[in-house]
This record gives sequence, C-alpha cells and structure tokens, in this order.
Amino acid sequence: MDLFVPAEIRKVVPLEQRIDEAVDALLRLMRQGSPLCAAFSSGKDSSAMMVVFFMAAEKALEEGIEPRLMVLHSDTRIENPIIHKLARSEMDKIRAYARKLGIEMRVEIASPTLLDSWGPRIIGGRAIPSFPMTNGDCSQDYKIKPMQALRKRLLPVWGNGSECITLTGSRFSESAARGSKMRQRGESAYEPFRNKQGELCFSPLAEWSTDDVWELLGLVRAGIYPSYTDAVDVIKAYADAGPTSCAVINDGIAAGGAGKGGCGARFGCHQCQMVKSDSSMDYLLEDPEYAFMAGLGKLRNFIAATQNDVSRRLWVGRTIKEGFIAIRPDVYSPAMMRELFRYAVTLDVLEYEQAYELGIEPRFRLIPADHAVAIDYLWSLNGHWDGFTAISDYLEIWNGVVRYAIPENPVIGCEQFPEPRFLHVGEDWAQACGDTWAGIRDPFMVAMLEGCMEERTYGKSNPLRLWDVTQRSVDEQTGKEIEEGFTIDPESLLFFFEYEAERLIEDYRSYRENQGRGWTARWYLQYGLVKIPSMQVLRHDDALKRTAFKRLIGVNGSTVDVERLIEASSSWDEVDETVQKAFLSESRLSALEDAKQSRSAQEAQGDLFALAA
Repeated sequence: MDLFVPAEIRKVVPLEQRIDEAVDALLRLMRQGSPLCAAFSSGKDSSAMMVVFFMAAEKALEEGIEPRLMVLHSDTRIENPIIHKLARSEMDKIRAYARKLGIEMRVEIASPTLLDSWGPRIIGGRAIPSFPMTNGDCSQDYKIKPMQALRKRLLPVWGNGSECITLTGSRFSESAARGSKMRQRGESAYEPFRNKQGELCFSPLAEWSTDDVWELLGLVRAGIYPSYTDAVDVIKAYADAGPTSCAVINDGIAAGGAGKGGCGARFGCHQCQMVKSDSSMDYLLEDPEYAFMAGLGKLRNFIAATQNDVSRRLWVGRTIKEGFIAIRPDVYSPAMMRELFRYAVTLDVLEYEQAYELGIEPRFRLIPADHAVAIDYLWSLNGHWDGFTAISDYLEIWNGVVRYAIPENPVIGCEQFPEPRFLHVGEDWAQACGDTWAGIRDPFMVAMLEGCMEERTYGKSNPLRLWDVTQRSVDEQTGKEIEEGFTIDPESLLFFFEYEAERLIEDYRSYRENQGRGWTARWYLQYGLVKIPSMQVLRHDDALKRTAFKRLIGVNGSTVDVERLIEASSSWDEVDETVQKAFLSESRLSALEDAKQSRSAQEAQGDLFALAA
C-alpha cells in the first residue's frame, strides 16, 4: 500500500475501475473538442497515461469523433542515455500506432536553446549547476521554457484557436511532496486545473497507486490490453536501475528517496546535482551492459565534490549596481570551465571510438561542435580565455593529441565563502573602460566596409550602429520574418572547422593576441558564424566593454589576482546604504524591513551583511 496516498483515496479500487474512470474523463474532453497535449517522458507513469490515452482515443473514433492529439517530449540533452534511447523508441511506437488507428497526431521533442543547454550554460560561464539547498532553476532552462516555447509555436495552428489541455502522469502517491503540491494546485483525476502559468492541465492517473501503474504495464506486456507499446523496454529500464531484477521492487526503493532531492526524478539528467547520489546510475553501472556511462558518473561526482571550492569560482561580478560590481565567488572560474570542457570532450571522443568499434551510433554527446563554438564565443565575450582556446582544446582532443582523465579524488581548495566586497567601476562599462571601440564595433571593419554594408541601429537611449549581427528567418505558418535567438549557422560551422579553425588559432597566437580576448567574439559575429537576437546586441556590446575594463585593471580571466582585487574593493560596511540595498534581493529587502520593525535601525543594519551573503 502506498504510504503517501491521501486517506480519502487510500482504498482498494480494482484496476479495471481506475482504467474506466481515466478513459471516461479523457473521453469527455475529446467530446468537447479540446485539443489534448500529452507530456511524455517514457517513464512508467507517462507510459501508463499514454495507454489509457489511446484507449480513450479509440472510443472517440468509434463515436465518430476525431480527437486532436499532440505528444510532447522534453529532452534536456543530458538525459540518462538509457532513457534518451527509450524515449525515442517509444515515440516511434506512438507515431506508428497513431497511423494504424488513423489518428492525426503530432509527436514533437522540446529541447533547451543553445545558450540554455548544459555545456554553454555551465562550461560557458552563464551559471553554475543547481546544487542541493540552492535555487533549482535548471529545470526552467532545460525543460519548462523549451516546452512552453514549443507549445507557443505549435498550438496556434494545431489547436485551431482552442485552448489546449496538457495531460501528465502525475500521481498523489509519487511522494509526500508531490502529493502536497498537487493538492495545493487543486489537481484531481476528474477535472482539468490551471497551473501557475495559467495553462489548463489534467492528471488522469492522479489517484492511481504505483501498483496500479505496474499492473497495467504488466497486462500490456502480456497482451491483455493491446496498445502502442508492449512495455518490455520500459519495465527493463526500471528493473536494471535497481538492486533486484523486479521493476516493482526497484521502483519502490527509488521512490523511498523521491522528493528529498530537488527534482525528485528517478531517471533524471546524468549531470543532475540536486540529489546527493544518482542511485539509478549507480545500479546501472553494476551491469557491464551500461559500463559506457561510467565517465558520465565520474564527471557528475567530480562536480559534486568541488561544489564549495571557492578557488574554482569567478570573483569579478558582471552586473553594475549603483556604480559598483560585487567581488565574491560566483560562477565557475575560467580554469574550472576549461577543466570541465576538456573532461566533457574527452568523454565524447571515447564514446565515439567505442561506438564505432561496436558499429552503433554514439549513445551520448556532451559537447557537439556548435556547443564548442558557443562556449568559445562566451569565453571570448567575457574575457575568460585567449582567442579560440576552446576550439584549440576541442581539436587537440578529437585529433588524438591529448586526453584528459577525470580525477577520482579531486584536490579541494578553500570551502569558506568570504564576505562580499564591492568595486567601483562607474555607471556603465563604456565609462569604465574608457574606449568607444571596446564593444562589438570594430574600427577596421567600419573603415573598410563604410558605405558597402548595410548597418542597423540598436538601442534608443544610447544607439549603436553596426553591421547586422542578428538572426532572422521566416515563420512557416504566417510567412512573416521573425527573429530567432542565439544561433550558430550550420554551413558556416562546417566551413569553419574544415578550413578556418586551425589557421585562426595560429593567426591569433601570432599577432591578434594584443587586440584582447574579445577579438574572437567579434570575429564570430563579423563572419556570421554566431548570430544573436537584436534585443541582446547591447548586452553583448556591454559584455565586451566589461572584458576591456577587466583587461585594463589586470583582472581578466584566469589571471585574476584575488588579493589585488580585494585591496581595490570596499567592504560591505564601507559602501553606502543605496549600494547595499541594490545588491539585496526583494525577499531579503523585505526581511530587512521586518527586522527594522522589531529592533532598532542600528541593530537591523547589522543584519544587512547576513542578508546579502
């Protein structure tokens, strides 16, 4: 019996009744003409949901109703390779079964944008991993935002203007935390509800127990309930990921720890840091069949072990507030970024070589070529490394010149996070660096191309004129020109690695190095290999000016002299209250006001540092 099932539904209900209730609820929605969107992960719960989903669809067809169905899968690009393979196999089965029934169905995959993907996000220096007791914003970038963007793109046409209802396999009994959140949202197995984004959602299996789910999948495997899948691969995945061969027992063991970590997933991202240990990965690695994933586990454990090592963090802040930037450990240091990059690319090469010997496709890829260019661009943009450093490492590793082994027991530096300090830089980075040509604009390009190339103006208060560095395409549905996000041009990418990369590396080392680390980022933009949305042009321009400023004061990239930086900065007590408040979040400001209400202003002022840390 599931311990987390609310008392009001903790009663023995035959599986047949559960199935009938779920099918009837889905059928009611189909009769209303509501377009349905099923969130499919290929796990046991979403698989069971798809089984009853098709049962309802078949009944709708018998009634002469053509259900509008869409299946969406969220691929974080760092999924456990077993689940990655399983999901694609099961989605192929869904497509085939829909064709067999004569159902018009779209099966789509949502993935994070290039900059939100794991490599550019973490190794590119945009964020650190989401660790326990920290803000788990990775799910926003990896899953939620991509799914919302895909729905926004598809639904205007697919939904015929009607509001779509998202179907999930969520259940009250998954965990105490999950059940509590579901009840707070007003979820039930009978009626749709609105999530905090205002979207209609429905959980037809809400009141099912874990045993109900496994019993249904077992009956499907036995052929008693014909469906899109025989459930063999789903059951095997769970059986292999536990200490016994029984999927039901294994899932019960996994569920015992569910909800204690940030994501609560039994099969999650192979680099997930929100759980203390990846038990499913550990169990899989005991089987020689899954030995190829050992490197992924080592990389995850290395990141976990170095979480609090402040020597592996970047100290120079990126945002100006009241004329100051923060001096404190933030994202990974350039040295740590490069170390992770080398490990990740080495794992890719080793997997490629092993897959080639086996005559199969590589089972994972951490750093594809376009991600390597994005990382190199970000390193240059922010002054972390000299030009084309990431590309140089990338080519050396892939060409077999060198390989990098992940240390089993990494050396850990200081784990005591220091008090934050603040460095005055001026109101903006242009003022700080004192160079009007320090941003995206290039004096040589302006002189050579004046009158020959169309320029665009970016920004209103402080306009910036330069050649067009933005990415545009045509919307297939409307025929209108749209602006895309940060992209790597695929044709330029191929040409770059085939003909230009090695020459440019040598070119930079020979005589371009004196032009600063930002030169590489400008090159990527000038030659159209990297395209950025127009709304971000001024931000990238500011980033290059920030890089010029850091070069000016000698704190660029891996050469940061922390002691010198601390000497040049001010302590919390040495900056005025407007600066202090600028670096406090709204929640912490609220806490400060509460403190002032209960104690003297002087006492509350003493709490400012604790709130800011």
